Amino acid sequence: MSPQRETARLLGRCLAAVLVTASRFAFAHPVSMSEAVVDVRPDRTDVQLQVLVEELTLHYPVSANGDGIFPADELRKHAEQHADFLKRDLLLLDGKGNRLKCLSTGTEAEAIADEGVAQTALKNLSVKYRFQFGPVGDTGFVTVSQAFGGADAILPSIMDCMVMQAGVLADAPAQLLSKQSLTVKIDWASPPKPLKNWRELRLLREKRVQEQLGIASYGGLYSFIYVTPHEVRHEVLVPLLTLESWVKLKRRDPDFLDVEEQIAARPDIEAFFSERNPVLIDGARVKPVVDRVSFFGLDISDFAVNSKPRRVGVYQARVGVILTYPVARRAVTKSPQSEIPLQGPRRVDLTWDTFNKHAGFLRSIVYVHDGEPVERFLKPDQTTFSWEASPEELAPQPGMAPVASRLMRAPNLTESETIAESILGNVYRAFEYRDEEATYDALAMSVDGPLLRTLYLQIRKSLMISEQGDARSRIVSVRAVTSDLVTATKGEFDVDLTWRANGQVEHWGHIHSRENEHRARLTVADRDGSWKLIACRFLGQKRVRFQTNLRKKKDAMRARCG
Repeated sequence: MSPQRETARLLGRCLAAVLVTASRFAFAHPVSMSEAVVDVRPDRTDVQLQVLVEELTLHYPVSANGDGIFPADELRKHAEQHADFLKRDLLLLDGKGNRLKCLSTGTEAEAIADEGVAQTALKNLSVKYRFQFGPVGDTGFVTVSQAFGGADAILPSIMDCMVMQAGVLADAPAQLLSKQSLTVKIDWASPPKPLKNWRELRLLREKRVQEQLGIASYGGLYSFIYVTPHEVRHEVLVPLLTLESWVKLKRRDPDFLDVEEQIAARPDIEAFFSERNPVLIDGARVKPVVDRVSFFGLDISDFAVNSKPRRVGVYQARVGVILTYPVARRAVTKSPQSEIPLQGPRRVDLTWDTFNKHAGFLRSIVYVHDGEPVERFLKPDQTTFSWEASPEELAPQPGMAPVASRLMRAPNLTESETIAESILGNVYRAFEYRDEEATYDALAMSVDGPLLRTLYLQIRKSLMISEQGDARSRIVSVRAVTSDLVTATKGEFDVDLTWRANGQVEHWGHIHSRENEHRARLTVADRDGSWKLIACRFLGQKRVRFQTNLRKKKDAMRARCG
């Protein structure tokens, strides 16, 4: 065996042990165990599968003699029969979800000696099977799944799986239960390089995390918990086959789910997630709003844009569910001379009790306000994530204050630009409230007269990011670019202003940023000692930038929140 294969085998065994320990899922003995090496080549896909000899004694009617020896001829006969069993239940797919055709099979049973195999040696000897499948072509992915024994299998089946690209480890090994999938990207333009040590494997994983927007595994169950001043949001990304262990989906084709079937499945999925896994905010249970149920394929760009619905392969698809739990609005001061604060929840308790053999634990990444992400594992013996605000977080967050008018003369160009920029900052910040009444209260601090309703509708529409299903962005910065003072008197002025607003929407652990440039003629007047916008005529707007990034993570990423 080559050094590369030996290293990868060691990594695979270690990773499998870690996964089993983390999930704390205890399998009863006996259990069906196998090891698979899938080697993807330009013209074919080779699979080597190793099965313990003990497996043959569990599946077929073969008995040991009085000395505890299983006869060689019986074992060899059943080893040949077992090739058909494995071929039937081993599934390989290309990047489009099409099954690869098995072209040839081979059995190597040299481990079965002529004198037979002793009972004590059954776990130490293996039969090797070689399968040759067709190529994945230029589809960019290969997916491996197994259902050894079928739906009525008595023995739980576990397959340690490692995917190679032309003999080089393509991604970290994984352990697959029945009907679980492993999908690995295949890149012929930039093939993987042989790994020499653990450090190189870690660097490979970190690179994949960045390339895949933090969604490092195509078959993993992901959870993202956001605590913000106005809502708690739980986003769950689950393999479709895992979801089907909770909610049965109807489909005509066993390998694909059509768009019409996705639409038909949404009510059942929404009902399941709405009723399970309660969330308490400040001690009161809050009913979730199901913001989104999306079906994703293998294209990672689907997480960056609002992709058009399309048929998905069930072994490769993931379902994204976004649940929003609104924070009850607290009393705020409506005086135009004081700030209107943003106050978030004091305490959050989120319970996750949806565990089974396909989802033995839930790994959550938690984002509290604009802080660094932290990692949390929920398990059958620890089902609740709890967060309590610190004294600093309990204090009112910086709010919006009126733009005071202290000038005893007409403002100049610089002053008018500064005043207009401050007013616009207040206008955008008003939309951080999700309650319409609170938004109006905040807008009234900076906008006066009939313009209030019109501007509310215009700004609300401009904050929607179509690439993210018209999710409302949060404006993080407003910056004046150019200005031209048209008229100015003591207490009122008109300015033609060009400004840029940088908005963000955060989903699935990454941030979608959009910067738009706007041009408008603004009329600003002194109202009871504060500058307010009384007229606005938009002259044009354009998209400046749209990009997707991961939220920056430091060493605190590995910290655990209590």
